[in-house]
Amino acid sequence: MKIVFLVASYMPHQIALINAIIKQYNVEIHSFSISKNFSFIPNNSKGLITYEPSNYNVIQLYRKILEINPKLIVVAGWFIKDFVGVAKKINKTLNIPVVSYSDTQWRNNWKQKLNCLISPWHLKKAFSHIWVAGIYQYEYARKLRFEKNQIIYNSLSCDIKLFQNVSFEQKTSDYPKNFLFIGRFVPVKGLHLLMDAWQQISDKKGWTLTLVGDGPLKTHYQNEESVIVKNFMPQTQLIKEIQQSGCFILPSVFEPWALVIHEAAAAGLPIIATDVCGATPHFVINGFNGYQVKPNVTSIKNALESFIMLDTKQLIRFSQNSLKLAESITPELGAAQLMSILNKA
Repeated sequence: MKIVFLVASYMPHQIALINAIIKQYNVEIHSFSISKNFSFIPNNSKGLITYEPSNYNVIQLYRKILEINPKLIVVAGWFIKDFVGVAKKINKTLNIPVVSYSDTQWRNNWKQKLNCLISPWHLKKAFSHIWVAGIYQYEYARKLRFEKNQIIYNSLSCDIKLFQNVSFEQKTSDYPKNFLFIGRFVPVKGLHLLMDAWQQISDKKGWTLTLVGDGPLKTHYQNEESVIVKNFMPQTQLIKEIQQSGCFILPSVFEPWALVIHEAAAAGLPIIATDVCGATPHFVINGFNGYQVKPNVTSIKNALESFIMLDTKQLIRFSQNSLKLAESITPELGAAQLMSILNKA
């Protein structure tokens, strides 16, 4: 069996999902990417054949897909016009599922309202199904007039096995008192809220804050008390940083999904995350493994102080619960959701 992926770029989590599909279902995946970044494709990705769409115009890409003769096509959303154009042609010509990724939340803005209005003559002409990341994306898919049985789930999963390499046993004897942020140093990440909240805590009881990433605002935080700023690092190094941390925090003003929350949960970190992040309701339960907070200083400060007051036994319990929640979405489950549309009775 052959499947075609039309993707924006290759990321580690995407390769984990593609490999899960190949391994579980013994399929051959033909993947076209508009990016020239092939660095995340491992050499041992058996069953994955890659192409560069820059070598094809819309008609040539359409003909190439007809030549491949797939049983299923997955498209990276509807923001790449050429891919949507090809999807419409395929949907009209071949009697196969054409699936769109979606990590987009419903935000009730004019652009989304227009998309909903024209969907029957646009998106629904291109796609038979939408593959959503989570519940916030499901809401938008329904407003786009996709039926419940045309919506599938778990399109975004971190590489669970990679992040489970963090040693849990080491933390039980000496739990690290360090809050960890991973992300871009840009306004939408809410670092200004986090720093204001952090500075208002007079007694941090030995806890520190580490910020990992790059971006234009990075220098703003390099001289703050009890704050360590580190450069962006590959995932293999990030595992070591997580090993030395006791809680992950993401104070974003908005995130469509935020895969990093799932990565933190898979690594067994308790989590503080704003409730505007798409992944938050899936991987953060108040008082179970962390706290969902509002994107404001008071809410973040209260959560930080609550963590600081927890003893080692409670922190370990939160950590164990994060591991449980992480398993609710995996590359294998995402693969099963996608392939289920070919196996309906």
